[in-house]
Amino acid sequence: MSNVPLMFQPLVKYVDFQGRARRSEFWLWVLFRIIVGAVTGTLSMTLMFSGMNFQNPDPSQFMARYFQVMPLFQLINLALLLPTLAVAVRRLHDINRSGWWLIMPIAVAIVGFVLFIIMFGTQIFSMAGGFDHMTEEQSINFAFGMFGSLFLCIFLPILISQIVMLVFYCTDGTPTANRFGADPKGRGVIDTPEVMF
Repeated sequence: MSNVPLMFQPLVKYVDFQGRARRSEFWLWVLFRIIVGAVTGTLSMTLMFSGMNFQNPDPSQFMARYFQVMPLFQLINLALLLPTLAVAVRRLHDINRSGWWLIMPIAVAIVGFVLFIIMFGTQIFSMAGGFDHMTEEQSINFAFGMFGSLFLCIFLPILISQIVMLVFYCTDGTPTANRFGADPKGRGVIDTPEVMF
C-alpha cells in the first residue's frame, strides 16, 4: 500500500484496470473530479468574461476567448478520463463484476435509439413533406408523441441503467478474495500467530 491518499490513488494507478478499488477510493476520486470541474469552470468563466465590455457586448470577443481557454480545460478532462475509467472498472471488480458493465448505459442508449428509429422513423419520414398541411393541434400532438416516445425509448432506460450503476458503485465489495484479486480492505485474510504478536 502506498502512502498516497486514497483521493489520488487513481492518478498513481493511471491506467491500471486490474485489481479492485474500495468504495472510498472511488467516491473520493469522484469528489476530486467535481472539485477539479468546479475550479476549471470558475476559472474558464472568469477568464472568458474578464475585460469584456458589457455595455456593448461583442459575441466575437467572447467566442475568441472561449476558443483560447476551453482547449486547456478539455485537455485536463481528457487527461483525467483514463484514471476515471480505471477506478470505475476496479470498483466493479470489487463487487465481483466485469468492467464491461461500465458500457451498459451506452449500450442501452444505442439500443433505445435504434428502437426509436425503427418504431417511429417511418412516421417521421412520412410526415416530412406534410408538416405544412397539419393543423396546430395535430402538430402539437405529433411533437408530444415524439418527445414521449423519445423519453420512453432512450432517456428512461438510460436513467434506469445509471441507477443500476449507482447501486453497483455503492455496494460493499466481496469480503474475501474474488476472481479479480484480494480484498483491498484486507478482510478474509487469516492472521497467523506470528503476525498477530
